[in-house]
Amino acid sequence: MDALKLQKINQLASELRKHNFAASSEDAYKQAEGVYDESEGAVVTIREEEPAVRTVHMQQTDDLTSRKIELLIEMHNKKYEEEFSVLRNAINQLIGELNSVKAQVAARALDETPRHKEKQAELKPEVKEDHPRQGKFQPSDVDIQKMFYFGSKR
Repeated sequence: MDALKLQKINQLASELRKHNFAASSEDAYKQAEGVYDESEGAVVTIREEEPAVRTVHMQQTDDLTSRKIELLIEMHNKKYEEEFSVLRNAINQLIGELNSVKAQVAARALDETPRHKEKQAELKPEVKEDHPRQGKFQPSDVDIQKMFYFGSKR
């Protein structure tokens, strides 16, 4: 296997892997090898012919392989587009269902609004009694002479 063919196989394998045509790099390499093995029969017959004819056949095989790759890419693109359209339809259907549920909830809320609520008994505010330590004291209520000791300190 010459270096040019090996290089093309590796390049094709990486492209196949990049575009998700193969699950693993080994699968991609086998697929790329298969593509170049199919075109190898044409290359063997080319070697018997003149060098000018060889380049024409190599270009044709390169064109064929590139066309195969393009077709594979197009097939996968169509597959993904179909999957996306299915997902879009499902999302639109869910949005429609969500809107209908919202409308039903709003209708129920409007139906419940006209009902008369029973009147509740009004609460009377409780009058709090003053606590002896925290009551409403005025400065005139407390004698300052009783609060401070002005006698001698021993």
